[in-house]
Amino acid sequence: MALTHVWHQLHLHRFKIIAFLCVALAQAPQQAQAQKILGENLPGYEYRKIRWGFSLGMNASWYQLQHSQTYVDQLGAGGYSVNDKVAPGFNVNFIATYRLSQDFQIRLQPGVGYYGRTVEYKGMVDGTGEDKTVLQELNTFNIEVPLLVKYESLRRKNSQMYFIAGVKPSVVVGGQKKGNPEVLQVGTADFTIEYGVGLDMFYPFFKFSPELRYARGITNVHKPYDSVYNNSIKSLTTNTITLYLNFE
Repeated sequence: MALTHVWHQLHLHRFKIIAFLCVALAQAPQQAQAQKILGENLPGYEYRKIRWGFSLGMNASWYQLQHSQTYVDQLGAGGYSVNDKVAPGFNVNFIATYRLSQDFQIRLQPGVGYYGRTVEYKGMVDGTGEDKTVLQELNTFNIEVPLLVKYESLRRKNSQMYFIAGVKPSVVVGGQKKGNPEVLQVGTADFTIEYGVGLDMFYPFFKFSPELRYARGITNVHKPYDSVYNNSIKSLTTNTITLYLNFE
């Protein structure tokens, strides 16, 4: 009787184990699906009609300059050279995004930009007759209002690539010295064409998007003025490469 009882208990125990495994196998696909859903942050966020955020940017900016006839004439006498140099800056912007369709959005990104552009005058002669190098540093604060169109690829779990392009009008509001003959004179308004690429990365509570954008000015910002620094230049247009860190 004891042996029969033990065998019976083992049989019941084995049946319980088999039943437990069957239930576990049946629930495994559902649990995997649940984990997959939980693994997608902010589901459906990319389809929201309106989104808000802010961005921080680091830029490198320079002038593309066209020399004047005065500059060309003085080169024949072994004169000085005038060249642009790259200088760093930063941007702080707000973001307002409106979805136009499944793939396209329109983005308004008003903010403030600090730009440090430099023009180098090399080989100029000072009062002692010695050559010297003069750096004209034009550090300005600009109010800017980029208006951009964004094209998004299909979202793959928690990331998606995008392309962006548009225009940016801007106005200088500080940092510019006017009417000084010892300073290169530039205008206060600029208009640029911008385009770039970025990556949307979805996190549990926000979307983070590093974005690299190039801005090409189409406005001649050079301001004619009777000085050696201004007479050497016919036109100045701005060029800027900016790395934006967008948070929405």
